[in-house]
Amino acid sequence: MVHTETTSGGLNSANPNAETIRQTSPSSPSLKDHTFDKSLRLLTPKDFSNVFAKAERFANRNWTLIVRPNDKRYPRLGLAIAKKQLARAVWRNRVKRIAREAFRLHKKDLSGYDIVVLGRKGMEQIDNQVLHDSFLHLVRKIRKSKLKHRPD
Repeated sequence: MVHTETTSGGLNSANPNAETIRQTSPSSPSLKDHTFDKSLRLLTPKDFSNVFAKAERFANRNWTLIVRPNDKRYPRLGLAIAKKQLARAVWRNRVKRIAREAFRLHKKDLSGYDIVVLGRKGMEQIDNQVLHDSFLHLVRKIRKSKLKHRPD
């Protein structure tokens, strides 16, 4: 069964009288599943300290993820991309954006973990898709690890 929604054309429409039909499949994941709410972020220095104090490292050529099980049913992400690793702000922002996007898309696989992402030197020269794929590789390593089982 396919749901259809109709909306009247607005200012952005080429034809203001046209109606836009958007189809959504009930089997497709909802947009709410792919959000990155404030509750999914490590925000305070105490949150970061807890992860760094007792955690396991997962690394590859592009990323280092510091992972610690949490007592929640959802994952939390912290970003620590140092100026020493990526000198220009535009490079740091790009890497953080890619990390957030990869986390957001694969957060179901990471439920029950606090994760701090560290950047590596030379990331500014690597293609976005390669960075995303290498992040996903680490997500798979975390799932296969012997860290505390996630709550289901």
